[in-house]
Amino acid sequence: MTSDKLKDKSQGEVQGEGDYRAARRYNEATREFVEDEDVAEAARDAEPQSEREQQQLERAEQAGRRRAKDEDPLLDHPEAIVKNKDSRK
Repeated sequence: MTSDKLKDKSQGEVQGEGDYRAARRYNEATREFVEDEDVAEAARDAEPQSEREQQQLERAEQAGRRRAKDEDPLLDHPEAIVKNKDSRK
């Protein structure tokens, strides 16, 4: 491994497997959206506009589930999601 690659990893700038700065930006933008926007309205706006679109979305979800290793248990128990801002670093 070259010294440049070691330097990048030590500074938290991993590329390929992950980009820590991009992940932080994404997480912050997501938190801001959830805190500041009308999430219910955004969800209504994202609903399928036709029966055909609904069927396409269902097929895509089924295809994704076939490839998934396991189902996320929090989907059945969203109340278990930690919402304490102090727990984030």
